[in-house]
Amino acid sequence: MYFHFTVSTKLIYLLFSGSVFVLMAEIDTPKLTGVVTSGELAEDTIAVELADWHRIGYPSVATIHHFLFSCAPTQLLRGLASGVKGILGLAKTRIALPSQLANTFDFQKKFAICLSSSDGAIFAGGGPYVSLSGTDISRTLVYTPFVSNQDHRLEEYFINVKSIRIKGKRLSFNSSLLSVDQQGRGGTKISTTVPYTTFESTIYETFTRAYIMAASSMNMTRVAPVAPFGVCFNSKTIDNTLVGAAVPVIDLVLQSEMVRWKIYGRNSMVMVSDEVMCLGFLDGGLSPKTSIVIGGYQLEDNLLEFDLRTSMLGFSSSLLMRQTSCSDFKLTSSRFSESI
Repeated sequence: MYFHFTVSTKLIYLLFSGSVFVLMAEIDTPKLTGVVTSGELAEDTIAVELADWHRIGYPSVATIHHFLFSCAPTQLLRGLASGVKGILGLAKTRIALPSQLANTFDFQKKFAICLSSSDGAIFAGGGPYVSLSGTDISRTLVYTPFVSNQDHRLEEYFINVKSIRIKGKRLSFNSSLLSVDQQGRGGTKISTTVPYTTFESTIYETFTRAYIMAASSMNMTRVAPVAPFGVCFNSKTIDNTLVGAAVPVIDLVLQSEMVRWKIYGRNSMVMVSDEVMCLGFLDGGLSPKTSIVIGGYQLEDNLLEFDLRTSMLGFSSSLLMRQTSCSDFKLTSSRFSESI
């Protein structure tokens, strides 16, 4: 059985099957405005609709009592997608949505996200994660532990990137930047609030230099950069494949050489015009708090499972390799839509 509910003018569905919740939403990568303000903590009861996966048109209603949320000025929504009415918290805190759902319905403290340029999904409670094409993504996930500093204060999601490879070749830079110190500086974190992955400046310089060399070996023609990107190419010199543009593959090497998060053309190149595509990675500055921030564009069409109990991340790399995508999780209820 499944639950779903809406939290904004764009339909967002929360569905439940056994011990699995799924939040279906039109997800857009936000832009940070740098605005900080105070808010009010509130409590309310929310209604969710129970629907059978195979018979979506016949929902019933269940409620979640004492649901905690925060009210804040609408100015915090500036820079977000048109029509957005709020932000879901997915951190490790007890007030975050996954924790509240797990406590209310007594299932695993585990959630997964699958972002898309159109329709994506957020699951809570664990797998399986079966797309409409019948593919169970949970069977193919690769796992890596989350990283914390000695004080265990990191509420964001850090992973242990040991090295970076482009077209199989390992990059040479100051590897100490990849470690998190006691103050929580350095390392690599996952963020849905940053549009594109950012690298500390010296890493970015090494990364772009190596990428340009690899691209040259594939006869990709450089053109003038288009802001905010620093490296761009003539798209007419690049073929297309199942996983996007035929460009050098980027590997984030994790706890061992056997565990790699692969980034293909769909997640590395951004089409900025009919004739220009750019490398979708940005310079994060010389002394950022976090050396590498994996941004929303690189997360699209990748399913990520966050297990808060075991402190592990499961990742799929590009779902396009399996001829499916995050949009394939979309479910709709015409009856539910008409009632809003």
